[in-house]
This record gives sequence, C-alpha cells and structure tokens, in this order.
Amino acid sequence: MTKALRLLSIPLALSLLACSSAESEEAEARQEIEGMLSEYLPVLAVAYSEGDALRLSEWVAEKEIARVHKRIEELADQGTSIQPTFHSVTVEDVKVWGNANAFVTTVEVWDLKSVAAGTGMVVQEIDGQSNRVRYQLKKNQGRWRVLFRTIAE
Repeated sequence: MTKALRLLSIPLALSLLACSSAESEEAEARQEIEGMLSEYLPVLAVAYSEGDALRLSEWVAEKEIARVHKRIEELADQGTSIQPTFHSVTVEDVKVWGNANAFVTTVEVWDLKSVAAGTGMVVQEIDGQSNRVRYQLKKNQGRWRVLFRTIAE
C-alpha cells in the first residue's frame, strides 16, 4: 500500500469507529430510556389517581411536576379527577445528542376513567386509548429524567 493510501485509510477507519461508537451509545441510551419509561408511566397513573404530582419527583424535573400538578388542579376545578391505568409503551424513536439530551416518541396505551369529585361516580370511561407521546429528556447523575411530556396524537 502506498503512503498516500495509508494516510487516507486512517481517517476512514477513525470515522467508522466513531460511527459504531455513536450507534452503540444511542442503543445503550435507548435501552436506558425504555427502562425508565416502563418505571415512570405506572407512577404517572398513580400520581393522577391520587392527585399527587410529587410522586413523580424521581423521574421528572420540577417543571414537569408543576405542569402535572396544574393539570390535576384544573380537573379538580372542573369537578373531576382522572384515574388512568397504564398498559404499555412502545418507543418509536430516540434522538440523543451530547450523551445527556434526548427527544423520544412513544406510543402508549391507557385506560382512562373520569370520576366526579366527591361521588366517585364514573363520568366517562375509555379503554385501550392509544396516544403518540413526545418527550424531552435530560440525563442527570446517571439517570434519564423527563423535562417535558406532551401528547401529540
């Protein structure tokens, strides 16, 4: 091999190593995120059922706790509460950058009961509702945390 070919092959080999390393890091992040969401979503259901957004503090940032708390209060002001039951999550897409930030799209399946405050009477019930959900996540102290969660569809 000529000296020129050897010099050209070094950057190519380095870029191939970098690509496989980035793919490996993204696959690892995806696995961690899927695990975190599997833990977090049942707790989200309990937080709404019990009206206690602070239950989420292990998995979400303070801003997201405040957002969930506000939603619980809005429902209470309307004379209702929600009692969701989490069934499943499928991670559709994960975009990681800087090893500590991610955008994630999921499809989640829930049963939802809307209950009248004070009476416990079921006002509305939806079984097997499928939602596409978008997340912004941040890795902090070795754990992924939800910065923002929004239902897209």
